[in-house]
Amino acid sequence: MTSRRRASTRPPVPPTGALPDPGELKRLAALMAESGLVELEIERAGERVRLVRAVSPPPTAAEAPPVTRGIRRESEADGGASTITSPMVGTFHRAPAPEAPAFVEVGDVVERGQVLCLVEAMKMMNEIEAEFRGRVTAILVDNGRAIEYGEALFLVEPV
Repeated sequence: MTSRRRASTRPPVPPTGALPDPGELKRLAALMAESGLVELEIERAGERVRLVRAVSPPPTAAEAPPVTRGIRRESEADGGASTITSPMVGTFHRAPAPEAPAFVEVGDVVERGQVLCLVEAMKMMNEIEAEFRGRVTAILVDNGRAIEYGEALFLVEPV
């Protein structure tokens, strides 16, 4: 009976010194941050190093700032209109249901805490409320449209 030698299934031992040292890795990470790179792959002597920089995901509805922070005063000293902006990414809804009347119309006077619209984010309806008493002078977004964080939704002038 002859003995057979079986080939090893383990990968070959990589040569030493081919990979970047920790100092070089730090320099590469700094270069990635400066240039905005998210991923970098380097191959040397048949070995590969892949660096991936963590990128912050967009805020979820649970992490979104309170809706009262969605108001930016355009010209407070002049008593001018304030822009109400979206505190999150989502879908803009002017009414609580498709067949229901809109929360507000242009020309309506709104009270502090009154719901102006809904922003749907991750299947949750988030109420956007007025932070002060005022008159709605413009509705800047069409119903059912996707909106971004900080996008202008309404113009409201204090009364």
